[in-house]
Amino acid sequence: MQRMAGGLLLLAFGVFCLARSLIGLHPAWGYVSAFAEAAMVGAVADWFAVVALFRHPLGIPVWHTAIIPKSKDGIGRNLGQFVESHFITEQGIAERIQQANPAGLIGAWLLAPGHSAQLGLAMAKAMKVVLQALDHDAMSLLIRDAATRQLSQFDIASNAGKLLDLLVAEGRHQQLLDSALHELFGYLDEEKNQQQAIDFLIAVFGVENVFYKVGTAAIGPRALRSLARSAHEFLLDPAHPARARFTGWVQEFLLHLKDDPAWHDFIARHQQETLVNARVQALLGGLWGVLKDRLLDDLGGDDPATARQIAMLAGKVGDALAHDARLVEGLNRAIEAGSVLLVRNHRGEVGQFIETQLARWSREEMSDRIELAIGRDLQFIRINGTLVGGLVGLAIYTVTRLLG
Repeated sequence: MQRMAGGLLLLAFGVFCLARSLIGLHPAWGYVSAFAEAAMVGAVADWFAVVALFRHPLGIPVWHTAIIPKSKDGIGRNLGQFVESHFITEQGIAERIQQANPAGLIGAWLLAPGHSAQLGLAMAKAMKVVLQALDHDAMSLLIRDAATRQLSQFDIASNAGKLLDLLVAEGRHQQLLDSALHELFGYLDEEKNQQQAIDFLIAVFGVENVFYKVGTAAIGPRALRSLARSAHEFLLDPAHPARARFTGWVQEFLLHLKDDPAWHDFIARHQQETLVNARVQALLGGLWGVLKDRLLDDLGGDDPATARQIAMLAGKVGDALAHDARLVEGLNRAIEAGSVLLVRNHRGEVGQFIETQLARWSREEMSDRIELAIGRDLQFIRINGTLVGGLVGLAIYTVTRLLG
């Protein structure tokens, strides 16, 4: 590539000489001359820039040349920090993880007799210590605020609409109606419940007149029996006209629930008002206290259920790791990803190692090794500089000609 870059420079020089000698024959040679002239400038400039990285161009100690040899110690330090953060440490840890297969080792340990139970007890003790150390007032506020935030973001109208859509599409709304009617009139079939229903109706309709109350009490049982017979007929007849009317009501309700902004605003407003209600906030704030008390009661025993559950889960994990190759591979990858923390803890040691190794090289040796490693790409810089310089020169010449 070095020969190619130098060849382009010589070619540009030859084209320039040819174009200058023929420029009087045709105006096009002026454009060729401008391209070749600028290409030579670009080629020489980039040659100087590339060479200045490693040595003094033509042996002349020009200011800010031989940059790499002069900056050897700084380069070693910076290179160590760069490599330790992006290459060597992570790669080395990844290779060690692949060789050690930690997921397989964890699975084997968990399946060993008594290990899962030991892990369960240890985790239970740790949980108890952590629970006792927490700021419970702060945790209550945290749980309350988190629950309030999540519930406030839940779109009741849209989700209820989707659920009803599924029910109506599969005809489940009729099944729900049948179940409700069956339970309701099963309840009303018992005489002891009929009087409660009549009293409820009197209270609902606000009947105050004594005669109306007596009349309602007199006709109530017959009305309930008649209603029960009608409901029985409804339940026995899948094609009952009332079913179609019920479906229409449900579909109309569903349309409002899904697409009516007024309904959405109404439901959302009441949702927010309910969430900020003092009783609801107290209920949400008490969630942590209930959870904490139950956990501490359990963890304070000789044989905590939490420890048994952890041990059971550990046994299942061990069994899964012993028989599921994909799970083992996935866990190994997760462990590999988590090794970033280890990289950070030992970053200084890795950087110091690289810096020490580079310090053993002389300036000339370091310059030669780096040039050998990236020399091909550097020659492409020279080639690109030649071509880009020529194009820029051609553009400038063209603009100059257009402007007269």
